[in-house]
Amino acid sequence: MSTPTTEPSRLRGRLTRVILVHGLLAAAFALLAAVGATSTARGAVGFALPWLIVGGAGALGALLVVVVAWRLRDGPAPAAPRRWPARWETSARLGMALAALAAATVGYVVAPTGSERGFVLGVNATLAGALALFALAAGDVRRVAPRSVGAARRPGRRWRRHEP
Repeated sequence: MSTPTTEPSRLRGRLTRVILVHGLLAAAFALLAAVGATSTARGAVGFALPWLIVGGAGALGALLVVVVAWRLRDGPAPAAPRRWPARWETSARLGMALAALAAATVGYVVAPTGSERGFVLGVNATLAGALALFALAAGDVRRVAPRSVGAARRPGRRWRRHEP
């Protein structure tokens, strides 16, 4: 488990690593979506829609993590709420997990009958599982910079409830 980084240079380096890794993953998922889009022309209808779902959701989720890390690397906006990066990343992860479930369901429905059904189901389930694992493991921004964004609380300052 990684510890929060407080040094600006180390934080920028770790966020740059997050940007590079997730950028490559976004390109790989986009390539999977492109293959899924062209597979109907080649007669592989059982792969088309699940691969489009997995590829599109994975690419969008990874790009959202890249955008969050990029904005954090450039420095937080002074008026930005403290938890917006974690919320964006959490919504991307939830969307990818739901898309993995949808891809597995659609893959089961559109799988052809006959001897190749098991193979198609296995490939589609593997890709949906890979997207679900990526959704579970994509919490890099939260691990790298959990408290480095927004207006942090000043030490000694207490929040009091205003009573009329």
